[in-house]
Amino acid sequence: MIRTGAQYIEGLEAPREAYVDGERVEDVTKFPAFRRPIESYARVYDMKHTDEFQDRMTYVENGERFDLSFLVPRTHDQLRAKGLAYKTFSEASYGCLGRGPESMAALVAGLSVSADWFDQFEKGGSQRITDYYNHVKDNDLFVTHALGNPQSDRSKPSHQQENPYLHLRIKEKTSKGLVVRGAKQLATAAPFADEVLVFPNGRQFVPGDEAYCLCFSIPTTTPGLKLLCREPLVKDDRLNVYDSPLSSRYEEIDALLVFDDVLVPWDRVFFHSSKEAANNMRFMTAVAAFSGHLSIQRAIVRSGLTVAVAMALCASVKTNVFPNVGELLGRIAAMHKAAEALLFRAEEQPRVGDDGVYYLNADSLTAHGLLFPDFYNTMLETIKRTGAAGLMLTPTAAEFRGEVAEFANTYFAGADAMPGEERVQIAKLAWELAGGPIGQRLAHYERFYIGEPMFVASFFARAVQMGDGQALLDRLLEEGRRYLDEGPFGL
Repeated sequence: MIRTGAQYIEGLEAPREAYVDGERVEDVTKFPAFRRPIESYARVYDMKHTDEFQDRMTYVENGERFDLSFLVPRTHDQLRAKGLAYKTFSEASYGCLGRGPESMAALVAGLSVSADWFDQFEKGGSQRITDYYNHVKDNDLFVTHALGNPQSDRSKPSHQQENPYLHLRIKEKTSKGLVVRGAKQLATAAPFADEVLVFPNGRQFVPGDEAYCLCFSIPTTTPGLKLLCREPLVKDDRLNVYDSPLSSRYEEIDALLVFDDVLVPWDRVFFHSSKEAANNMRFMTAVAAFSGHLSIQRAIVRSGLTVAVAMALCASVKTNVFPNVGELLGRIAAMHKAAEALLFRAEEQPRVGDDGVYYLNADSLTAHGLLFPDFYNTMLETIKRTGAAGLMLTPTAAEFRGEVAEFANTYFAGADAMPGEERVQIAKLAWELAGGPIGQRLAHYERFYIGEPMFVASFFARAVQMGDGQALLDRLLEEGRRYLDEGPFGL
């Protein structure tokens, strides 16, 4: 089924242990720092019921309609359709919600493709994965995930930490399931989610770490699960979309998850106590195969907005006529177009698995993940360099409607008789992207979205297919070997 926004909000009214500033949030749907983001997610749920977006964001299977993010693409057209759906989801939040319901729906769909892989580590593992996929899909649930350990002493493996329960581990096994204790991070949007999926992300486990090797999912309302939220960047739900066009709606809260002797039922345990499973899940399954498709669409949506804002900002005061400014704008426009080209190649030259599933071109997807953070940082720096003091001195919407409205419109006016309220609106959006708290978090998020760049790039160097370049190198080396064996020859 596909839920409505009201049904999504109703589900969040169930009690959960979310904490902000040391205090428990009794109702996340009414908490000032959470209310607007929840409404933003609810609007996306509602979009799936509209004539304009339903066919773009959903699909029909056996007479039932589901979010298109759950679809496992088995034709090229289905892969393209998923790309359009992800673009639509991203545009709904201007690319500012990186962990919406569609994100983990895509990840759970990837897990379902690799369900059989889990049987070697947990009896009935494949069925548990399949059942979980159907549970999330059938109920259109919002899932978040937690992959990392608390950053205390990162030089030591989990079992050598001073506190054996600092990192999440098994406390005991019971007839009902595993009792786990410890913590996991970083769960983005945890207080807004219905479920949390915990799994390892990389080869980090060594002998002695077996009790820390876990993959499971539970509702965020599970007794003993505590959501320790970071300090909200935006605490006031009275912000308006003129003064705070992004932060008024898209504060995507992050949380540390503390498991205080939490019971995980066996049907939600996908594997445990296996270093082999924990160290290879990220690389041997399709867990990230479809979520990467969403991430590249989302990044391009926001970079397109960012470049357009930079251009509008310069046009508003006519600095765009200066060649040095034009060069800066041209370069970031080229970066955006390069990102679009990588997406096009990723979708139009897909890899088809032995199981008939269509996947994005992995080389293009990884190349985008490595290049985009630098692209995006340059875009933001261009806004700062070209906006200069104009980003720091901006009146509020109230000043354009109050006693000083005449002065505000006169002295904040832009070039070519642009009204002050129009120029200031552009400058405020530019500041939200490049200088405000929301913008800074988004930039940091992009930097580490695909993981530690050093390790990703190193792995890419070993795995990338160089195609024609490698063929040319082989031919050139062969020519040299022939010279040594046969003497001079004509080319």
